[in-house]
Amino acid sequence: MTNTAVIRTQYYVTNQFRVPFFSGPDELSVLGQWVTADIQLSPLSILEAIDLVAEAKADPGFTPEDMDGNAHTATISPQGVRVENHFVEHVQGEFALDDAFRVLVDFWDYCCQAHPEKVDARRRQYAEENGHDPLAGVREFLGA
Repeated sequence: MTNTAVIRTQYYVTNQFRVPFFSGPDELSVLGQWVTADIQLSPLSILEAIDLVAEAKADPGFTPEDMDGNAHTATISPQGVRVENHFVEHVQGEFALDDAFRVLVDFWDYCCQAHPEKVDARRRQYAEENGHDPLAGVREFLGA
């Protein structure tokens, strides 16, 4: 039996416009659109999303929280992540917290490659402002 938790795919690549786009499985495309269109390469926003998903995973009583962006709203709750596009009604989806977590961590890894000069300082800043590092223990969770 294969442990899929140890298999990670880098879902993001840079297109001809030098911006990331999601190239992962079709069933996760709306999730990838939210990350690339609204979170973009903002290290603090990626960390916030990772943190919210981790909190929702750990606490069944977590109060759902929305992350609003330019084109999408993502509602994070213990039941999963629901993404809705503000402009295209059929572009929406519901995703398991584990899937959202993996996609977000992969996007963090992409951001580390795209902006290595920013990520460490932003990670320290986030930890100082929020009292914890949302990436602490992530590699153990992912089996990496």
